Amino acid sequence: MARCLVPPPTYPSSRVVRVIVVTAAAGLLVAGRYRLVEPIGQGGMGRIWRCRDEVLDREAAVKEVLLPVDLPETTRDQLIARTQREARAAARLQHPGIVTVFDVVEHGGTPWIIMELIRGSSLAAHLAEHGRLSWERAASVGRDLADALAHAHAAGVVHRDLKPDNVLLSGNRTVIADFGIARILDDLSQLTSTHAVIGTPHYMAPEQLEGRQVEAPADLWALGATLYTAVEGRPPFDGPTLTSVITAVLTSALPASPHAGPLGDVLRSLMAKDPQQRPGAPDAVRHLGSLHDADPGVATRPPTRPLTVPVPSSTAPESEAPTAPQRRSRRPSRRHLLIGGAAALAVSSGVLVTVRRLDRRPWFQLTGHADSVYGVAFSPDGKTLASGSVDHTVRLWDVAGRSAITALAGHTGSVWSVAFSPDGRTVASGSADKTVRLWDVADPKPAATLTGHGNSVHSVAFSPDGTSLASASDDETVRLWDVAARSAAATLAHTKNLQSVAFSPDAKTLASGDLDGIVRLWNVASREVIATYPGNAKLAESITFDPDGRMLAFGGESNVVWLWDLADRSRTSTITIDNEHISALAFSPDGKTLAGGGGDGSVRLWNTSDRSPYDTLASDFDYATCVAFSPDGTLLAAGGSDDTIQVWKVP
Repeated sequence: MARCLVPPPTYPSSRVVRVIVVTAAAGLLVAGRYRLVEPIGQGGMGRIWRCRDEVLDREAAVKEVLLPVDLPETTRDQLIARTQREARAAARLQHPGIVTVFDVVEHGGTPWIIMELIRGSSLAAHLAEHGRLSWERAASVGRDLADALAHAHAAGVVHRDLKPDNVLLSGNRTVIADFGIARILDDLSQLTSTHAVIGTPHYMAPEQLEGRQVEAPADLWALGATLYTAVEGRPPFDGPTLTSVITAVLTSALPASPHAGPLGDVLRSLMAKDPQQRPGAPDAVRHLGSLHDADPGVATRPPTRPLTVPVPSSTAPESEAPTAPQRRSRRPSRRHLLIGGAAALAVSSGVLVTVRRLDRRPWFQLTGHADSVYGVAFSPDGKTLASGSVDHTVRLWDVAGRSAITALAGHTGSVWSVAFSPDGRTVASGSADKTVRLWDVADPKPAATLTGHGNSVHSVAFSPDGTSLASASDDETVRLWDVAARSAAATLAHTKNLQSVAFSPDAKTLASGDLDGIVRLWNVASREVIATYPGNAKLAESITFDPDGRMLAFGGESNVVWLWDLADRSRTSTITIDNEHISALAFSPDGKTLAGGGGDGSVRLWNTSDRSPYDTLASDFDYATCVAFSPDGTLLAAGGSDDTIQVWKVP
């Protein structure tokens, strides 16, 4: 019978004695740049430290890989080389559900793996402290884990030791740690002739316990065992001895899971004894996602802020009036939330499958604002998201980490709009306090405050070359600012309160829309009006150019989106929807898709080639106020009335 090199803590008598040599202490400088601060954990043949990268001036985690002191030099060299190889393979994995590996170095004859510092607890610790998860929450966690495994398997990387101890819960994120560590342990076993099976037997697939080749299906078994533990509060196969556990995994049927609900079918599929009968990771994502979408009481990330899937004829509760200053022209009344076109559900092989074009539920959401979010913008590299809120703050978010970077305070009124400069170094924000503020992104702090507007600033936009900034205000003017000089360069007058402003891709034209729905095109060089579109939109609340600069889309207080042909300014087309208000519009970077959010809380997608509906994305907003595509077009972010930012994957 195979034995386990790293048995679970419930069987201390079966532990293989390991000689652990303390090779570092707080304050030690590893490889000349990583200064150890304090130990924060142990596991997977290593001690984990919090460290500071003194070159980049940031915190990180470092795993000190502890090798037996009596290893022959040649064996030690081989293991160090293999550790470096496995760390390099793990570093190729760039996914929010996988701990990012930054570097691997050798110091004092020991390999050190430098990685992302995750603040949070393991799933095992969470279960020990709070008890089992609901099946809904377990399905949500499982979907994230399966998505991360799909990314790793596509890159040819298998985890081999997925278990609750290696699943980290950090705010909005569910993250897998220790990719590659199990293979290093396996190499240690082979090189030292112990021939032990590496892993924790409670979560090891039968073929892994039998010493057969470990491939991607073994990770799917471990995913099933981890989710079973999460929902039942105990591992699926247990026993008084290590041998009894392994025997149960190899020979016993999966025990009943009374708390798993519809998740039970997925668990049985994942934990089929025959690896060929298990779903692949992408299928597991769909199966677990369909359970999440199918139940109207499913809680999503983060668990402290429940997310409900609306069903027909449901009514959103009335909210208390916020204390922050209100913007009367944009602040919607609360409306019934009716999300149509729910995904069709089918049953295949006992597993619930969703039939749809894309995942209509948000991939993740960001929380932290204390009131409605009215502005979102991606940085040019797509790594950072900026948001502005009625709570008077601008926030910066790490997109890959799905986590907050910082909150920028200084405005004394609601923040209605945010925009990144083309070089990504600056964020501009417009506010009800009549100011435009510029913020330094690298060292998040105020860089400048632009004053001169006589009323609330509703929209800001950088010119494509970054030299100019436009702002639209309730004082019936658009102002152009010289970004370098931090001063006003021109004032363009409307006859009504301004709601929106946008530069054309070639920076030669500026579009602005006002309270009466009148849209003007300005020659940026001459500051003259070159075309006017009459006020059919009632309120031109959102304006956006397509990437080619051939079309201008705008919408407002009506059920119509106007598409203005800029080559032939006498020609327009429209998109009519069952929505009385369009407050946000954005073209995808390739120009093939137009996204819009508005009064019913949903975010809609249209094909720009034939103006046909593409999909409707469900949100928890009572009102969707802003939308933005990531620069590569794979993500769509939206803000709204529930104080969150929701982000979808877009094919």
